[in-house]
Amino acid sequence: MKNTFLYTLLIPVAILLAFAPAEAQTITPSDGVIRGRLVDASDAPVAGAAVVLFNLDSVYLDAVASGADGRFELRSAVRPYRLQIQHLAYKMRAIESDRADLGTIRLEEETTKVDAVVVQGERPVVKVEQGRLSYDLGRLIEGQAVNNAYEALTRLPGVTEQEGALTLAGASSVTVILNGRPSTMTADQLATLLRSTPVDRVEKAEVMYSTPPQYHVRGAAINVVLRRSHETAFSGEVHANYTNRWYDTYDAGGNFVLTSPRWSADVTCSAARSKELSSFDLRSLHTFEERQYDIRQDEWMTSEGWSHQLRAAVEYAPKQRGRLSAAYTASFAPNIDGLSHSTGSYVESLSKKLSDRSLHNLSLRYTSPLGLDLGVDYTHYNNPEQSRLENRYTDREATAFDVGSGQRIDRLNVTADERHTFTSGWELTAGGAFAFARSHDWQHYTVLEGAPATSDTDARLDEYTGNLYAGFGRQFGHVSFSASLAGEYYRLGNYENWSLYPQASLNWMPSEGHILQLNFSSDKTYPSYWEMQGAVSYIDGYSEIHGTSGLRPSRSYEAQAVYIYRQKYLFVLFWNECPDYFVQAAWQASDRLALIYQSLNWNFNRQWGTNVVLPFRIGRWLDSRLTLTGMRMRQRCDRFHDMSFDRSKWVGIARLVNTLHLSRKPAIDLEVNGFFQSAAIQGTFDIEPLGSADAALKWSFDRGRATLSVRCNDLFNSGMPNTKVRYRGQWLDMGALRHMRTVTVHFSYRFGGYKERRHREVDTSRFGH
Repeated sequence: MKNTFLYTLLIPVAILLAFAPAEAQTITPSDGVIRGRLVDASDAPVAGAAVVLFNLDSVYLDAVASGADGRFELRSAVRPYRLQIQHLAYKMRAIESDRADLGTIRLEEETTKVDAVVVQGERPVVKVEQGRLSYDLGRLIEGQAVNNAYEALTRLPGVTEQEGALTLAGASSVTVILNGRPSTMTADQLATLLRSTPVDRVEKAEVMYSTPPQYHVRGAAINVVLRRSHETAFSGEVHANYTNRWYDTYDAGGNFVLTSPRWSADVTCSAARSKELSSFDLRSLHTFEERQYDIRQDEWMTSEGWSHQLRAAVEYAPKQRGRLSAAYTASFAPNIDGLSHSTGSYVESLSKKLSDRSLHNLSLRYTSPLGLDLGVDYTHYNNPEQSRLENRYTDREATAFDVGSGQRIDRLNVTADERHTFTSGWELTAGGAFAFARSHDWQHYTVLEGAPATSDTDARLDEYTGNLYAGFGRQFGHVSFSASLAGEYYRLGNYENWSLYPQASLNWMPSEGHILQLNFSSDKTYPSYWEMQGAVSYIDGYSEIHGTSGLRPSRSYEAQAVYIYRQKYLFVLFWNECPDYFVQAAWQASDRLALIYQSLNWNFNRQWGTNVVLPFRIGRWLDSRLTLTGMRMRQRCDRFHDMSFDRSKWVGIARLVNTLHLSRKPAIDLEVNGFFQSAAIQGTFDIEPLGSADAALKWSFDRGRATLSVRCNDLFNSGMPNTKVRYRGQWLDMGALRHMRTVTVHFSYRFGGYKERRHREVDTSRFGH
């Protein structure tokens, strides 16, 4: 009964929030107009300044330019609101208020250095907005060989890409959200979406080390704020890419938007034909029945097929009357052919796989003028597979079997959020979420030869998650503070758990040149649905992947102290504690000759250290940024199969990004980057030092509407580490993945002054085998 009671709370909470006391946001007839006058230090009017109106959620409402007398006037009933005032000759000014008449607003002249007739000014790269680190992404990547939003995010201080996912220095993990809504895609799918998003569609990127609960994301997050358009226009962008990483990949797509002052419609579609190769070598000294076997295997894996992405969305948003939006997202990867070939001293294996993957998502969202936000999201995912594995062992034994397997998931998410700002300056947030997921995973074996140790599995799981939260915050002069507490009930099968998630953030900005931020957050990470099954998959005749029945979610507690000097030099002290941490790791079985990859819960994974970001430039031809990270890792597991471990290691990381502006007319830029990481650990594994180098050349022409670039990642094929195990009888060498050097040729063309709409993404982070 207790879980039913929690779920039923969500509906009355949403109703109560919708009818919250009127004094929380006072609106009078005169509030339909916001006016003011801009002047400089000598009280002379400032003409031609852009005055942009947002609500406190950073949602664009309207914009005007100041007149010859410095006056401006905006029509909106939203209270309170936020204004951003921008002019090339003056420092940007942000104002939060609920007044209709702002009176005289004085702008401060931008710092300039006059040398003959040359005027040089440097806009700030980062600002603090309501506790968020807001980066001017256009300024940050100016002149760099960056082609899309994903590449732009990797230029944020402290953000790097590792194994296809974005990471943030000082945080155990980071979630990307778009216009204040969480991304619900896997790392690969999110990267695909962001790589199809032009850079000029991104207004700014907000980094939050301690994300407020109304975003429905805990821990660290990057909020990508996309530009909005209220004009009647048709616009778009088309692109094409050629990529070579041993094999060739081709992809092309387009984005098309039709907008008006009240409604909009957009369609995004893309198609790709790809063939990918990954290979590595393995050596295992495997002790079994008091005898040591020297097993050496060389693995080659390819995957080939078509993939398609489609998104269609409509939005109706009359001014001052809320916003209603609907979006359909689909992805298809039919008839993907997979081939794996393993040769060596123990077994020769050949595995063929044919899979068909599809996803359908429908999302609805309504935002009222008073700040109530309601959302419904439904996802259907289906991934059937057919495979055959043939093994020929050196002792002349042989096994062969067919496997019919798959995963089908249906999931429903419902959210309700509300925020009120009182006349006293206090801000109150409250809301909740309910999620239900039904997962069906199956594997059916047909033995063709021999007698492999196989068993059929057919598992069905129902997962329930209920969440309620409340938070508050206020600005005290140069200091702002926010805190929240979320309560969550989780049930999966017979496993039930209640959790509390505290969050707090303190910001102090004594001047524009000094920003100090203290953060604390907590979170929980859930395993993929397949990991929680007891199924077994076979890579070859020696290597296997095991699911883990009873695998628990991992918790995390994080704290950061962030100091920003002169709005561009970043210094971070961080501490991360993750009890019940889980990650897939290899283990040489003690009861047979098998290398088992399996996710198990550890006691904890702990990291603490510091991160420093130092940008610098030389004249107008070189922009560079040096990022240094030093941290202490400690990992402990008392029940790692039939043994335990407690290990620690100091790790250092350095990354240097250089952009050379070879020519202004035509616009040609060269980018050269370097990365180095010292030795590290992961469980019983030792990770050897590694380094890599990237280079890119970009040419912009046709007044910036056309872009042609060539990029080579991992020039020396050295970006993947070698790993080894020398721990309590376990002896294993795994060579780095080979053939990782990637060359990409990119072309894109924009037309019609393309302005993008926001996207609501589909969460597939726990799907797949």
